[in-house]
Amino acid sequence: MKKYLVLFTFLSFTLSICAQQKLSWHEPSFVEGVCVSDTSNIFHRIPIEMKDKVRDAVWGLSENTAGEFIHFKTSAGEISVRYTLTGKNFSMPHMPSTGMSGVDLFAMDINGNWNWAPGKYSFGDTCSYIFKNLFLAKNASSVSDFYLYLPLYNSVKWLSIGVDEDAKFSFAEKRKEKPIVAYGTSIMQGGVASRPGLAWTNILARNIDRTVINLGFSGNGKYEEPIFNLMAGVDAKLYILDCMPNLTGGISASEIKNRIIYGINKLRERDRTVPLLFVEHAAGYSPFYMDTARLNTYHRSSLVMAKIFDELKSSGIKNIYLLTDKEIGFDINSTPEGLHPNDIGMMEYAVAYEKIIREILNEPIGKISTQIPVEQYRDGYDWLKRHEDVKENIVKTHPKTLLIGNSIINFWGGIPHGMIARGEKEWDKYMAPLEVQNEGYGWDRIENVLWRVYHGELNNFTGKNIVLMIGTNNLGINSDEEIVDGLQFLIGAIKTRKPLAKITMVGILPRKNMEKEVKSINLKIKNMALQNHIAFTDFGKNFLIGNTINPKLFVGDGLHPNADGYNVMGRALSKLLKENN
Repeated sequence: MKKYLVLFTFLSFTLSICAQQKLSWHEPSFVEGVCVSDTSNIFHRIPIEMKDKVRDAVWGLSENTAGEFIHFKTSAGEISVRYTLTGKNFSMPHMPSTGMSGVDLFAMDINGNWNWAPGKYSFGDTCSYIFKNLFLAKNASSVSDFYLYLPLYNSVKWLSIGVDEDAKFSFAEKRKEKPIVAYGTSIMQGGVASRPGLAWTNILARNIDRTVINLGFSGNGKYEEPIFNLMAGVDAKLYILDCMPNLTGGISASEIKNRIIYGINKLRERDRTVPLLFVEHAAGYSPFYMDTARLNTYHRSSLVMAKIFDELKSSGIKNIYLLTDKEIGFDINSTPEGLHPNDIGMMEYAVAYEKIIREILNEPIGKISTQIPVEQYRDGYDWLKRHEDVKENIVKTHPKTLLIGNSIINFWGGIPHGMIARGEKEWDKYMAPLEVQNEGYGWDRIENVLWRVYHGELNNFTGKNIVLMIGTNNLGINSDEEIVDGLQFLIGAIKTRKPLAKITMVGILPRKNMEKEVKSINLKIKNMALQNHIAFTDFGKNFLIGNTINPKLFVGDGLHPNADGYNVMGRALSKLLKENN
């Protein structure tokens, strides 16, 4: 009798918990990290029409969801994930179930910092993860950005995300930016990472804020025509070709070269200048001194790749690059069995890739926060959407001037419309006739503008003037030196992309109770600008009465101009732009 009483009590408790949760469940209609969305199965890495064009082994591996992720936004503090898999083996001897068959939840906080959520999980006919206590710092009641990475070596059939029914939830729009497309082996697919988010392609994607499409096919990534054809259909920022670990024997160097030449020609049908990054066998530089036969086999593979690469360069093929085994730098801690990277090895891969890709794309980073590009969503609007809208408007309107800044510019006026427009009439009077594009973003700091520059906001600009007014949101967070050094770094990035544009640095506007500090740093900014042959102007005196701000020109916060303040700014800036023209 006691046994049944205990069972009844347990069932009652379980039903009570379920009743309290009242979750709403959401199924994605697409995933990120695939070349083409397959409507027959959104989790396939290659579309169903290619099934008969690739070898059976490639097709089977393509059903694994390596590199795929779901981007969603929610205010929930607890997230549940339920999903089913086609494979019933959830782990391998050298790869845990959490990496092979698990999901992995990351979130980006309001300042663009990545956070990881540990989850409670179970595997079976239906797998489940529960993530609790997900409130990000200073963002407990707001919507946060979440990224759910999918299993690396198993195939998802169905997946649903559950949150409290009172929580806000939405799937993010598919990212429009050009992805990096990577073709490779089991190392690329994610073997043998302990979690999906620790596959090197996923680490790299977070570090450079770009989607990396993972076409790693375990032992079957071998530079084959159907995969090159698939890749060529993607307008990529960069292609990575990393199949040498699968080509250590059985295929001649001349055949490998022929396959690579086909790939180069195919991938460059759309864009003759798209960068191609080739990779040696990472383990070819490993210190396997007790197994020299293995080391020699791996190293020979790297030598073959290096020789082919040199021949391609000598033949005149441009914009190709090589990541060497030495640069990847495996050591005795990098692998569990001499080939596949563990989490340490995955990190070494990601670091080496990031270094060379930043060199290829000319996106360096510094050692201080103002020199490290980062996203943000501090001001309650869709920052990435504004980024895309600004880029689209530049293509549409061909502005003569870009006015780059933070909320002080954002709240002025112009298109795309911000959530506030305190000086719209003044914008239409002074800026619109001069064909100025508003590139102000609420709460932006120097490092956020650097991200925007690296991610294409200048790409299609053909005008003459770039006006930069940024830094006030770094005050109190960074030292004067960090702010000035960050601005210099940013100016360098702008000059690299638009060497013929006239760049004007505008001093930080006076702020209530910070007038003295602003005046001091503006002198340092001016000196930096002049040393870098950049024009400098300061509207500050127009906003002051003596040594304090004129309250009639600001809203109550003593930071943002009101309509009268924008009238003052409009007169000064329009005069400057007319002189520049």
